[in-house]
This record gives sequence, structure tokens and C-alpha cells, in this order.
Amino acid sequence: MFGLLMVAVTNVIHAQVPADTLQEKIISLDGRLNALDERVALNESDLGKLTKIKVSGYIQAQYEYYQGGLVKPNDPVSTFFVRRARIKVTYEAADGIRFVLQPDFATGNLSLKDAYAVAYLPKLKTLTLWVGQFNRPNYEVEYSSSQREVFERSRLIRTIYPGEREVGAKLEFKPLAVPLKLQLAMLNGNFKGIEQLDVDSRKDVMARAVYSFKFPGQNIGIDVGAHGYFGGLMAKTKYVSDYENKMDSVDANVGTYLDKKWGGVEVQAFFDLWGGLALKGEYIAGRNAYPGDSKSNPYKTREFSGYYAYLIKNIGKKNQFVTRLDYFDPNTKLSGDAAGKDVFYTTLTFAWQFYLNENIRLSLNYGIPKNETNTTYPDDIKDNVFGIRMQAKF
Repeated sequence: MFGLLMVAVTNVIHAQVPADTLQEKIISLDGRLNALDERVALNESDLGKLTKIKVSGYIQAQYEYYQGGLVKPNDPVSTFFVRRARIKVTYEAADGIRFVLQPDFATGNLSLKDAYAVAYLPKLKTLTLWVGQFNRPNYEVEYSSSQREVFERSRLIRTIYPGEREVGAKLEFKPLAVPLKLQLAMLNGNFKGIEQLDVDSRKDVMARAVYSFKFPGQNIGIDVGAHGYFGGLMAKTKYVSDYENKMDSVDANVGTYLDKKWGGVEVQAFFDLWGGLALKGEYIAGRNAYPGDSKSNPYKTREFSGYYAYLIKNIGKKNQFVTRLDYFDPNTKLSGDAAGKDVFYTTLTFAWQFYLNENIRLSLNYGIPKNETNTTYPDDIKDNVFGIRMQAKF
């Protein structure tokens, strides 16, 4: 009986061992599965962040031929270079919050173009706040270089809005029921690059309004708008040119603000005719101020005016003909010999675009500037420019 009892106990013990081992294995596997779930959840979180990042950009490789040489008579008359090489990174941090960063790696000009944050104000999906470095509120300034039909912006815009961008804050309002856009920006002013801080404490203000008219039955769309710039430049020396009285003022108070005030009107008309036609233009006039540092290079104020007008015609599905006339007079108070170097320019530009596909565009561009003549410039300067560009977008 004792022997039978020992056999029975041994059988029970051997029967329990596999059960205990199986339970341990189940516990071990459960732990591994939990660890795997944690890794999957972490990967999904990382992947979710990556899907909020959008990367785009474009490269413009260019050849130019200069009628009178690059700058001086002995300079080369032609050159290859990379006009723009930009990468734009957009991060959608949350619903209604966006961060944008865009550097430019152009030949000899590494710079930061855009660095700003955009946020919808709470409960107002039609009102956005922009803070950082962004385009000034103007049509040709905001019209992307990757879409613009000619190589460069007009002389007018390049003069009064150098670099296109500014540092500051902007409110933009787009109501849902009305095709209207309102922009109001407070800017440092006098911006020449990300490395330049504000040169005075007074901020400049820009305001712009655009209304869109749609004519669906006639396949016509027209945008009309206006903008104004209200700012000043602080004179840090007593030397300020007074061109209205044709003299140099040497008794101006240091710290006096020189007016930078102007206004403009704009129109863009789009017609679905003969493959597509567009007419666009803007007129701007007012007073601008320029910095100086001595009597030989004094601070200056000028009454100026200018305009630009585009005609754009699609030729088939892949070609486009463009012509633009732009005019800029930096000093409307003086003309002829009295104007000196402040002569007006009228520039006629012709361009042809060929769209190989949605990513590749080939362009020809020919600009013909004509300057006012006087004793300083007795003849028209030989400064026509012919260019060929290939643009690749991604």
C-alpha cells in the first residue's frame, strides 16, 4: 500500500509540472506582447508626427546674357547660376496651428526667407494670426517666384519692398460668406535680411483689402484691391536732403522720423477665353525715405510713383506667352538734369513658358529697360538682359 501511495504521489507531481510551465510561458508571452504593443504605439505616435510634416521646394537653374556686361565694362557678359534653391518645411502642429520654415540656397546668397507661425484665433476659423518673418501684404510680393510668369518682380516692387519679407505680426481675415480678404500687419520696417534688427522703435503698419468678383456664366473672375503703407525712418545724423527746396538741410534734429507713406490700387482679371487669358496690374505712389550716414551721403526722402501691367496668354496646354510693362520714377519732384541719378525707368519684358509636366518648366525671358536721359545719363544705358531658366518643383 505504501508503494502504491508513493507511485500515486509521483504521478500527481509529474502531472503538475507541465501545467506550471505552461502558465509561466503564457505569462512570459503576455509580457512580450505588451512590450510589442508599447513599441507599436510609440511607432504610430512617431509616424503621426511625420504625417504632419510637409516638405516642398523648387530649384531655378539659370543662364543670363547681359548687353552691357554684368556691372562694369570688363565684367563678363554672361553667366550660369542658381537663382533660387528653396526647401519649404510646413508642420501642422495641431488643428489650426502651422509652422513654416524656408531657407534659400541660391548661388552666393544663403538666406532664410520664411520663418513664421500661423494660428487660427479661437472660435474664429476666418481670422488667422501670423508671427515671424513672412511676405509683406502686396500682390506681386506674395505671388510666389515659382509661379510668377517673368523672372523677377517689377522695379517698383523691388525698390519699395526689398527682399519681399519682413519681421512682425499680421492678422488676416477671410469671411466665409463674402469673397473678401483683409490684411493688417505691424512690421519692423527697413528690413534687409534676417541679420538686421530694427533700426528704430517705431513700427510700420501695412493694410490691404481685396474683393473677388465671379462671373460663372461668362467664365470671368476679377479681383480688385488696395493697400497702404504707413511708416517712418529715423534720421541718425543731421544731414537730410531736402529735394523739394533743392538744398541739403543740416539743421534737422537727430531722431526725426522721415515719412515712408504710400498707397496703391490693384486689379487681376482672368478670362477663360482661347485657352486662358489674364490681365494684372498695380499702381503705387507716395513718399519713401532712404538711410544715409554723412553730408556726402545724407538721409533722403523722395516722392515716387510707379506701376506694372501683365498680359498672360496660354498657348495650348503647355505653352504660355507673357509680356509686362513696368514704370518707376524714384523722384517725381525733379526731372531732366535736376533729377541727377534719380531718373525714371520704363521696362518692357517678354517671356515664354513651356511646361514639360507639372514639375518641370522651361522659360525664356528678355527684359528691355529704358531710362530717362539727362546730363548724368546722356544715353540709354545698355542693360538689356536675356535669360533661360529651368525650374524643377517637388
